[in-house]
Amino acid sequence: MNEDLINFIWRFRLFNQKALVTSRNEPVEIISPGFYNSHAGPDFADVKVRIGSTTWAGSAEIHIRASDWERHGHSTDKAYNNVILHVVYENDLRVLRADGTEPSMLIIKPYIPENIKERYRQLIENMNWIPCEKQLPHVDSIHIQNCLDRMLVERLEEKSAQVLELLKHNQGDWSETFYILLCRTFGFKLNALPFELLARSLPMRILDKHRDSLFQLEALLFGQAGFLEEAAADGYIQSLQEEYRYLRHKYALKSIEQYLWKHLRLRPQNFPAVRLAQFASLVHRSVHLFSKTLEAGNAAELSKLFEGISMSSYWETHNKPGRECARMAAQLGKDSVNNILINTVSVALYSYGRYTDNSQFISRSISLLESLPVEINRIVLRYREIGVKSGSADRSQALLQLKKKYCDQKKCVNCAVGARIINSA
Repeated sequence: MNEDLINFIWRFRLFNQKALVTSRNEPVEIISPGFYNSHAGPDFADVKVRIGSTTWAGSAEIHIRASDWERHGHSTDKAYNNVILHVVYENDLRVLRADGTEPSMLIIKPYIPENIKERYRQLIENMNWIPCEKQLPHVDSIHIQNCLDRMLVERLEEKSAQVLELLKHNQGDWSETFYILLCRTFGFKLNALPFELLARSLPMRILDKHRDSLFQLEALLFGQAGFLEEAAADGYIQSLQEEYRYLRHKYALKSIEQYLWKHLRLRPQNFPAVRLAQFASLVHRSVHLFSKTLEAGNAAELSKLFEGISMSSYWETHNKPGRECARMAAQLGKDSVNNILINTVSVALYSYGRYTDNSQFISRSISLLESLPVEINRIVLRYREIGVKSGSADRSQALLQLKKKYCDQKKCVNCAVGARIINSA
């Protein structure tokens, strides 16, 4: 038995409510199970029950075993003095509140239907790619859509919380925060961390001073990335090294370690040096990029902010400092632009909407995702095989959240689809 399941059963009253009695054999009537509390304190607030002839209003606490009350420290926590009903699966201990009184206890085990426990067991114990893989094709599409709508908002809320924390670190500077987010996105998943460390080591205000010179921007970015530490392989890299030595001394900079960068299983056009060259060109071309992002009216206008970014000629034929390669496309591809819009722009818009309490930016964030093509990755493709449709980026983002936060962790009772399956007739 799982405490999440008991919470689920209590919340939706999925137990036999006739002839309920407490551990002291007092009749119990559940007038209202209350509201789930995701913060500190008892599990359910605003609970209303009738025990014997007395109606009580307060909180309810859910446990597998009664002794969990002691194990969790509730017997000395005054926040639990208003618990009017202790709901347990097994009664193995008499417990007291901090004020010395004993809360009424409901042993819910005898009242839970066996079919509910069996459906939950089938979900949790199977070894399929997702727990509900076999049952999912039989779930009504409207329930799946509602689940994915919730997943998208949850994902944006989680990401925006991280953005607002970064904003706090940057003392409310949105341009600096957006710069770090954008730099991280340029690294894709594999090099997101070193790109972020690079951005944190090289404030935007320094790049702004050299925006007019692409050469100086490359010297700063490649130098801070640790790519200019080795002996120069050609004249251009030697020139970058000389320029970086001057700028490093001028701004008292310290580069990150070169070993942090990953190349394994990356296509050459996605090597860190190529992405750095593209980022340098973006900084060189863009002024007040965050302000322009806020002002852009739709996906087409936002795309134009990142399209047509050409690397300097050296990097068109080099994918590492000093390493020549076949000529590459100089501009950011459509997929790369969409990746920026999905993982940086939409998140920044949502976060700014939360920060300013302006729902228009939140709506624009979601509308942007709805207008962009779906991301193609192994998770989205596998859900498609199972029968879950994904037409645009809002759905692929929702599926990533569902897989990572719920399916992988088997939190089926907290998922609308899993709850539907468990509670099915």
